[in-house]
Amino acid sequence: MRWSKLAAPALWFLGGVASALTAGRVGRAQRPGRRVRNERRVDLASRLDAFEHVTDSAGIGLYFWNMATDTLTWSQHHYAIFGYDPALPASHAMFRARIHPQDLDTVDAAVDLALSSRSDYLVRFRVQLPDGALRYVRGSGRATYGADGRPAALNGAVIDITETTEAVHATRQRELDLATVAANLPDIINRYDRQRRCLFVSPRIEALTGQPAAWFLGKTHEELGLDPVLAARWSAVLEDVIRNGTMREFDFAHVGADGVERFYITRALPSFGPDGRVETVLTISTDHTEREREARQLRLDGAMLEKADLRKNEYLATLAHELRGPLAPISSAVQLLGLSDQPAVREKARGVIERQVAQLASLVGDLMEVGRISSGKLAIERARVQLRHVIDQAVEASKPLLDARRQALSVELPHEDAWLDADALRLVQAFSNLLTNASKYSPRGAPVAIQARANGKHVEIKVADQGIGLTEEAMRDIFDLFVQVNPTGVQAQGGLGIGLSLVRQLVELHGGSVAVHSAGLGQGACFTVRLPLGRPQADLPLPHATPTPPARGLKVLVVDDNADGAQTLAALLDALGHQAVTAFNGRDAVRLAAEQAFDLAFLDLGLPDISGIQVALTIRGTARGKQLPLVALTGLGRDQDRYLTQAAQFTEHLVKPLAMDDLLRITEAVAARRDAGTMMQ
Repeated sequence: MRWSKLAAPALWFLGGVASALTAGRVGRAQRPGRRVRNERRVDLASRLDAFEHVTDSAGIGLYFWNMATDTLTWSQHHYAIFGYDPALPASHAMFRARIHPQDLDTVDAAVDLALSSRSDYLVRFRVQLPDGALRYVRGSGRATYGADGRPAALNGAVIDITETTEAVHATRQRELDLATVAANLPDIINRYDRQRRCLFVSPRIEALTGQPAAWFLGKTHEELGLDPVLAARWSAVLEDVIRNGTMREFDFAHVGADGVERFYITRALPSFGPDGRVETVLTISTDHTEREREARQLRLDGAMLEKADLRKNEYLATLAHELRGPLAPISSAVQLLGLSDQPAVREKARGVIERQVAQLASLVGDLMEVGRISSGKLAIERARVQLRHVIDQAVEASKPLLDARRQALSVELPHEDAWLDADALRLVQAFSNLLTNASKYSPRGAPVAIQARANGKHVEIKVADQGIGLTEEAMRDIFDLFVQVNPTGVQAQGGLGIGLSLVRQLVELHGGSVAVHSAGLGQGACFTVRLPLGRPQADLPLPHATPTPPARGLKVLVVDDNADGAQTLAALLDALGHQAVTAFNGRDAVRLAAEQAFDLAFLDLGLPDISGIQVALTIRGTARGKQLPLVALTGLGRDQDRYLTQAAQFTEHLVKPLAMDDLLRITEAVAARRDAGTMMQ
């Protein structure tokens, strides 16, 4: 029979004792036997009062249920736990009314099992008070049985365990929260005991090491097979925290299961036991790989900037040296022209000026080429060309220097024709730079060789010398911009340190590569260029300029705010048989173009009042100026400058200084069209 269906309880034992205590009075004339019994009753009552005080103080509520008489008695604290007025008579219904509905079946099952098995019962359940508050209770009891074997009484106790239960729940929730945080944080959280054994590690460790968290438990870093140096660092930090009870921080690097090196900052925090000693050590390892990589990159960038700044200073000093070099003989030649009337002397001075101006123009041209390539604005014009023609042109360009230094040049080319899909002019520039470099850094009389061999779909061209050679460090940097070998030493050969950088970039624009090898200082050097071969095609010789007689009789407008430049060009035009008119600002140029008929005009772009672009647009807006050939002659040679002159309908864009070949070409073409009755568009 279920206990919930039995009769209501009664405190038969305690009630009987209480009745006995209140039944008789002990008088003076009582017989000795009765007096002893009364003393025992008083002693028992005193003991029961003490027992009830102890149970109430301990938070224990007592109940006594006589199943036969269906009477129930609760102690004072029992009423308090269940939230009832002690004046109310206790009943089984009152007890069940306070049990949380979800716990009724649990309580019934525990008591029924105890009755059927004649054992004690112990059950935890919740008490729900009228105001909605919950109390956690632990109930226990034992049944007594009658002669017929049926339960006669059920006596027991209830204890309010709310505070303890809530503390346990709070602790468990904190543990769950910590576990959730540890599982989702990128940090690795560990706890170690005083023997430095791992007590806990967050699941994040598996993603980094490939081992589950359980694999680490109970092991020291040495037992985990960690790198001995790193394991010793961990041990030292943990020992220090355990010994001194203070937080420690350290950083370390570790290669994970994915083979990637990561960097961590670890904080080790002491946890103290009741005795004040460090009981465990909690460590939090934060991955700061990205920050470390950024810091390393910043250090690397700083070193590179410092190196670049050093190179810049060296370059500026070299540039000043290279510019002063041509300027000195030009200045001397100018003075010589003013002091001597002898034709031979004047011709020699003219030759000096011409050569040095060409050198200056070459320096500026190289700088412009580097700028175009570095900004990705240099376009190469590919065509089918023979390697033999490219090498021949490069040798021809380098021959004067080789002859001047009495250096024999050996050329070895493939027997069969090797064709390239390339810009012949740019490759000639690259190979002539390599040959010139080989000559400059070789002693006088030392041979230079160029050798080409086809290899499958590529051709390899080697330029070798027996010169000063290169160190390992020099070979690493030799193709960088503004890098020179022995820029200021006894073997310095001048230049801006851009020739080999140009070679590399021009070769790479053709889909090729260039490398250098040297056995060391004094052992010479060999530069190897590797280029893709193109399909064979009929032999097409490289175009070259054909000397033509200068044009005659043109009327030319020369506009430049540099009076020396304008007047010198005008004098040169006059010497060639033309009539030159000069203007030193834009407004005068516009006025002269409107007043006079010109066959050709050279315009500087950087004028003091209005720009050369505005001058051109104004001239083009007049009837007379629509067909006038306009040549931009300027120090501005960037792509954006050329776009502007093209938009302003300039016929041609030339960069100062003006080469004689260009002057002859332009004046001849203008004269030819004029004589044919047409003008250059």
